[in-house]
Amino acid sequence: MGNPTVYMWPKQSPHNKYSELLTRSIERNGLRVEHYDQKAALKPRRGDIVHLHWPSNSYTASAFPLTIVKSLFFALLLLFYRTRGVRLFWTVHNVWPHDGKTRWDLLMRKYILTVCHQAFVLSESVKGEVAATFGVPASKLVVTPHGHYVDAYARKGTDIRKRFGIAPDRFLFLFIGRINPYKGVDKLVEAFSSLGHDGCELLIAGQVDAGYSLDFVERTGDGRIRIYPQFVDDHELADFLEAANVIVLPYKQITTSGSAILALSHKKPVVAPRLGALGEYVSDGCGILYDPEDPNGLRNALRASMDMDAKETEMHITAKLRELDWGRIAGRMIQVYTGTKRYEVNA
Repeated sequence: MGNPTVYMWPKQSPHNKYSELLTRSIERNGLRVEHYDQKAALKPRRGDIVHLHWPSNSYTASAFPLTIVKSLFFALLLLFYRTRGVRLFWTVHNVWPHDGKTRWDLLMRKYILTVCHQAFVLSESVKGEVAATFGVPASKLVVTPHGHYVDAYARKGTDIRKRFGIAPDRFLFLFIGRINPYKGVDKLVEAFSSLGHDGCELLIAGQVDAGYSLDFVERTGDGRIRIYPQFVDDHELADFLEAANVIVLPYKQITTSGSAILALSHKKPVVAPRLGALGEYVSDGCGILYDPEDPNGLRNALRASMDMDAKETEMHITAKLRELDWGRIAGRMIQVYTGTKRYEVNA
């Protein structure tokens, strides 16, 4: 029998380069990868692999009766693959969907973990949380880190500081990404405004979720804060990151942050709470982690990040990026896919 085909669900996503970078590395390791969608539903054969990433869209709908119907079809599809000899895997990017958790999510996610042969998690801390939350044995969960984004986004050459009137000698804190309640931007604005440091500025860039207001920024009256309340296009993403000294991710809840890995991929230190897997990615020397329960934690972390030694920080980040090499990650996944040691990697 030849090598199995991997049906990546999805192979590419307009919102995240994770699947694309993983797919590229798996193909370099010798397996064929196809995009999974409705047209491909009947293609997987015995020995092939179906690899899910964000399954909540496959079992939820706009109304609960429709959610039940959709969930039933999805559950039966996974059972059909099992009876057909297709191997099922799920990368648990988030313990719960971003829009919140429900009892139905608990039921469906536990079912998915039960029917899959194994699941990948992006850190040891998430492994423990998933096992405890859904009652699955830890042996069914395999830790494969989130790979880096080095060279994934090319620079366009836009001078972001010039665009927003930020002087080259100013220390620039940057928040970038979707702006919604759980991202903690309100806490960032509060902490930054309390710094009382004239040599720094804050840029907040990203699409604002419907119904979420940024009025709290105006109420501070702090002229050092710049707002770009729009989606940051992939062509300018690297330019925004390069303009900053430190990337701040003041999340109120998080499992694994691709934004933190994106920041490290551009050799930028990260300020973030000690939540989820952040402690395993933003390791010593790669940024400043703070206690989210400490009311002064974020402010103190912002201040401490301004004193970090740039060369030493870059050295620590470079070492971390070696751990997040896609080739090692893909090799480890293929070992799990095939149940063999054919692909020897240092993961």
